[in-house]
Amino acid sequence: MYVAALLANFFEAGHAIQIMIGDMTREQYFRSRLTRREIEKQLAAMVATAAELPEAVKKELSDVDWQAWIDLTPMLDCSTREKRDAVWTAIEEWLPPTGFHLRRYRWSKPGLFEFKPTDGA
Repeated sequence: MYVAALLANFFEAGHAIQIMIGDMTREQYFRSRLTRREIEKQLAAMVATAAELPEAVKKELSDVDWQAWIDLTPMLDCSTREKRDAVWTAIEEWLPPTGFHLRRYRWSKPGLFEFKPTDGA
């Protein structure tokens, strides 16, 4: 159940970002105060969740670059152009394929996504 919850949190945060970002341009995103703050919260949730996933699960779901998401951690404050570039790359380039892979995994590996008690729980 723990893994299913982590995967659900990761997926839902990414989905929320895609909804909020809509068709915003990079310039619109970085000018936006409210949307940007909320998206950065969701990105932080994704990063934290990726770090919490057991290594065996990350290996099993290897089409997602979990380490890249984890490595985004120091970039989330967007305090430099390099950090803003990294965040925008995550939103624009990593998020769509990550969501695609997770939807595919949910179909091909449903046991990882099922909320069921583990043995002894």
